[in-house]
Amino acid sequence: MDIQEFYQNYLGEQDLIRASLFNSENFTNLDDLINYKINELNDMNSIQEVFEHFSMAEAKLLKRLASEDTHDNVHHVAYNLSKYATLIDYQYILEDKAGDGVIHSEIINSLNHGMKQSGIFPIEEMYIDDSERISARDYNRFMPIFQGPMYWLYNNLTFFELRRLMSKLNIKSLGQYKEDYLTEVVNHLRLKEYLVHAVSQLDNEAVNEIQDKLRNDDYIYDNIPRWRTALETGLLVKVHKDYLIMHKDILAGLKEIDFDNINYSKVEKDDANFNAYQVGLKLSTYEDIYRQIILPSRFNLLEVEIIICQTFGWTNEDSGYFLIDGKEVTPTNMSKSAIMADVFLESGLEYQYESNDDYIIKLQVEDVLSIDKPIPSVEDYQGPSPIEGVGGVENLKKVLKILEDKHHPDFDNTYYRARQKNYRERYPVSAVNKQLSRLFNRGNPMT
Repeated sequence: MDIQEFYQNYLGEQDLIRASLFNSENFTNLDDLINYKINELNDMNSIQEVFEHFSMAEAKLLKRLASEDTHDNVHHVAYNLSKYATLIDYQYILEDKAGDGVIHSEIINSLNHGMKQSGIFPIEEMYIDDSERISARDYNRFMPIFQGPMYWLYNNLTFFELRRLMSKLNIKSLGQYKEDYLTEVVNHLRLKEYLVHAVSQLDNEAVNEIQDKLRNDDYIYDNIPRWRTALETGLLVKVHKDYLIMHKDILAGLKEIDFDNINYSKVEKDDANFNAYQVGLKLSTYEDIYRQIILPSRFNLLEVEIIICQTFGWTNEDSGYFLIDGKEVTPTNMSKSAIMADVFLESGLEYQYESNDDYIIKLQVEDVLSIDKPIPSVEDYQGPSPIEGVGGVENLKKVLKILEDKHHPDFDNTYYRARQKNYRERYPVSAVNKQLSRLFNRGNPMT
């Protein structure tokens, strides 16, 4: 469907009066209005006026839709005035007969191009794919990220990471969506008092190194455990598996701070007495799928594998591989049950599930804890479980996209097949934790 047909199908006579009032024009028929809307998309001055009223929710919607394919050039979205008021007022999102919103791909592409030209969107992605090897001679690739829009850099954070950051800095939000949290985080991190609060939670070694790097305008940091707190408080953002970036606005803000007069936290966690890890599980190359688990210490790799499979609803247990830098950590002819996981958890441990999907789960220690019983559990989650048997992450993204759109012609068949596997509309966290309790509430290691 081209854009002319789109407007012919979804604009009605009732839209003429509204368009005439909104645009201070006198549209007497739909053809005049359609020609006006099409010409408007090619006029940068007109589009720039639209951007002045955009919410970040609208900008993010367009950025997401630009990367998605649709079978007829029409994307179905929520007809939500509270989130997409400008797109609806300017008649870029129209309402279909079912009351849902629709927007044409040509509108999306024109607005995305305009936002890149005006600096609302970054010209380049605000991260570098983990599969790429980065050396010192490649550091210039980080400059557009350092200088790019701060909002889109912090968009690399997951919903859980944003919530944790807000908790660390005592930031409150009245919103409920990720973009609400993201806007709050970016706005607060530009304020001196919140930067001071973030710095106050660092240890002396980290503070001294940050000061040295500030003197040299150095914004690139190695992704090592020393910077965990700086990540959790938003001073740094991960942009590659090996590198973290301090945004130019954060760097400039920190230069205005008197580090000697900060009241650094005197409370130190007694890590020597911990008996469990708080571990983040992220699906490699699709980190919107995330689980936070409590993993008791001194569990063997087989037990960790069972926990991961139970957490994601996978059935093929005791068949995958644990990797560090792409190399299997289990020696030949040695059982996973004979190897303690603790020694690998801080070393970039990954788990590759054995199936034709080749899903890889990244394990990241986020905290250490003291728990009463050595029973694992899922504490937080984001996104559906990776569906088995779809052929990998890229196919998974396509399947999930179909499952989000009940109007899609393949929805019914896709939904039926997904439900036959491990797909659920809501993540069954209670059922998963009951099963984990049943499996591990017996005191002896699994072998």
